[in-house]
Amino acid sequence: MADNAPQLPGFVQRFLAIQPGGASHAGGLMVCMIGVLTACAWMLGGFSMVFSASIAVALMLALSPMISPDVLMKMLRARPLSTVDYPAIHEMAHLLSERAHLAHMPKLYLLPGKGVNAITTGTSDNTTIAISGDAVHGLSPRQLRAILAHEIAHAWHGDTRILLITDVLYRATWTIALFGLAIFIFGDFNPPAWMIILFGAVPTISFLFQRAVIRDREFAADHGASDLLNGPEDMIDALLHIDQINRKRLGLLPYRSTQPPSLFDTHPSLGARIKALRALKPGTWQKFFENRRMPSQ
Repeated sequence: MADNAPQLPGFVQRFLAIQPGGASHAGGLMVCMIGVLTACAWMLGGFSMVFSASIAVALMLALSPMISPDVLMKMLRARPLSTVDYPAIHEMAHLLSERAHLAHMPKLYLLPGKGVNAITTGTSDNTTIAISGDAVHGLSPRQLRAILAHEIAHAWHGDTRILLITDVLYRATWTIALFGLAIFIFGDFNPPAWMIILFGAVPTISFLFQRAVIRDREFAADHGASDLLNGPEDMIDALLHIDQINRKRLGLLPYRSTQPPSLFDTHPSLGARIKALRALKPGTWQKFFENRRMPSQ
């Protein structure tokens, strides 16, 4: 039974964003990813390989942002959300963006497909939010406003950039590990067994840290949404209703929302997210964005 299943220690669950920890651990998780990449490169080729890996990561980070939000929306087959057909949604996004002090009003798109889903891309200066049809037509105005607040919190944080960095770090680690295994198998080098096992495991280790960063940003965006909405009630209501819709539309199994999530999941469990929201004290509301500098007049 699930009750008898082994559990990770509480501090590990909080660090890996399986359970709420009260503070973001994204920085520490990214340092761990960098450490895994550096150790892998060092064992394979010493300082020269570490230097080469650093150059490769820097180039990947420099080139990756060339994909614009508009191109991504075309790839997802999303279409602009009409201001004529959905004026209330645009008004919600405008008011929330002003409250979060985003530099520009987000562009809104409508995603195809079943289930409630939302995607944010770009930065606070160029934010694009795509919302699924089931979200637009299946949620109440307050619930939909909560989803928009969550996505705007992602934009304010620069989460797109954070996730881009973690993706590059993971891909670089995977490439070096695969290169190392190829040398071990087909080259003249005869490494010890532990090194082969380690190089086979490091991509998975880096991937686990990457997923933990994503979960961490979800907790933070929920906090930001609570701040924008003057409390967590609307966000909690939206999460519960989204869970009901997605179970019906996508055939999700109930345990996905009630049990601790897998280390490979991109989102914390519904129970963990609601627990984190209910733990927010009234004094923390409206504190999340207070250090944001107002645009110059």
